[in-house]
Amino acid sequence: MMALRRAVQICGGLDAVGDALNTSTESLQRMIAGEEEVPLPLFTQTVGLLLEATATRAPKRTPDSNEGGRKGPRH
Repeated sequence: MMALRRAVQICGGLDAVGDALNTSTESLQRMIAGEEEVPLPLFTQTVGLLLEATATRAPKRTPDSNEGGRKGPRH
């Protein structure tokens, strides 16, 4: 289950995600391994957790057209 895997990466491990989702790390491990189905409410909570975690992160910097972009005129 990609959303759970990503939550574990972003949120600091299985224990942190288990605490946030109020579920055991053993159950999370089984769900991530595909041995146990992820209940819809837990999936919804996971998506919310991911959205919250990524909304508070600094955005990736993209090159500004005035900073090191195209040097010459377009053809």
